[in-house]
Amino acid sequence: MIDLEKVKSFLRVDADDEDELIQSLITTASELTADILRRPLADFEPMPETIQQAICILVATLYEERQASKDKTGLDMAQILDLIRRMLFAYRKDRF
Repeated sequence: MIDLEKVKSFLRVDADDEDELIQSLITTASELTADILRRPLADFEPMPETIQQAICILVATLYEERQASKDKTGLDMAQILDLIRRMLFAYRKDRF
């Protein structure tokens, strides 16, 4: 799994008061990434930087959009997942 400190650095979060939330988002993003890859992340040792970046992007999106409103003009989750699928295409299995 990706390191909490790496994700906090990506998010530019210095304080520890949101560690539990961020760790939960890392778990969710890791599960989404594994689903897209159609394989467990444990298959990758060491984990390629592209996969780590995909997880960071998912965490950042979930973190920033956790209180999303209809008026927000940022990327929606479908667009983010499409980006992640494109990033991970080379590592993706054809089937589970």
